[in-house]
Amino acid sequence: MKNLDPQHEICKARRRYNDAILHRDVDAICRFFAPDYFVMTGRGVQSRGIHEQHRRWSESFSSDPIVCYRRRTTGLSVRKQFACAEERGSWAGKYFLNQRVVLVGGVYSAKWQMHENGEWLIQTEVFTTLKSFAVKA
Repeated sequence: MKNLDPQHEICKARRRYNDAILHRDVDAICRFFAPDYFVMTGRGVQSRGIHEQHRRWSESFSSDPIVCYRRRTTGLSVRKQFACAEERGSWAGKYFLNQRVVLVGGVYSAKWQMHENGEWLIQTEVFTTLKSFAVKA
């Protein structure tokens, strides 16, 4: 039987989302986005829509053999009346740039919206980079 507790469902979706990033599965990553998905990255890049995200993740994975990010939920507030939730957490990542491995991390906020099929989807994510350093590859 499916657990319909919104907090449980959103946390489960976030774990699957992290797994999709770890496995570099762009199609699986994009399944977690609402059609009007918007993101502001830790470096201030803004983009909108599933197709744009598919393109950006595909380019990242094809051009960088180590790029990976992980989000960890630290707080979740659900408003059942409006079928929405705010997730807060920390994130960490790594990527390759100029012959160096860059390690980054910070905090994020995400707005989740329940889709008409009952699935929780990410509508907006905003990331703030609080630490970044490079090490020789």
